[in-house]
Amino acid sequence: MEKAAKTFVSALVVLLAVVLACPVAASDDFKIGIGGGATFLSGDYSKVYNTGWTGTVRAMWVPSWFILGIRGAGYYGQNSPSDSLGGAIKASTLYGADANAVLRLIGTGANGLYLNGGFGFRSLQTKVSLAGGEQSTTTSQVCYNGGAGFSTGWFFAEANVVYFSVSGTNFLSYPVTVGVQF
Repeated sequence: MEKAAKTFVSALVVLLAVVLACPVAASDDFKIGIGGGATFLSGDYSKVYNTGWTGTVRAMWVPSWFILGIRGAGYYGQNSPSDSLGGAIKASTLYGADANAVLRLIGTGANGLYLNGGFGFRSLQTKVSLAGGEQSTTTSQVCYNGGAGFSTGWFFAEANVVYFSVSGTNFLSYPVTVGVQF
């Protein structure tokens, strides 16, 4: 799985390089943003962990002359364990990257209301305190995601849903992010 993650990140870097090399019809066609927010949970994931925080770096290109574009994003965040577990389970760390198609609903270029959907990978790191110390496990899996967002000027806001499965356990997270872009 580690090789697949490296291949995905390499492909994402190449894709962004191609986009940056293309002539941009208007300055609002391409946006890079940095944001943060909350990650809400459901499914099996929410039985063990609480709502957490997330940080996002994203790049989006939607040409003014077309309603479809591309979006790439990287994520890092943590969720604290449920109080009912007694303290043996420590905070989980969730990080990864996505590549998405974008459908602009209203607006021009990368500004306006849009839907996005695609795939990527997520790595989930969990820690458990044991008598002999702390045990850490990291698992990386392909994920599927979709969401909606609004982008204008220096501001963006997004709400997404991310699904992935680890050893038959289903994980659903809902990162809600606001940020600045240029």
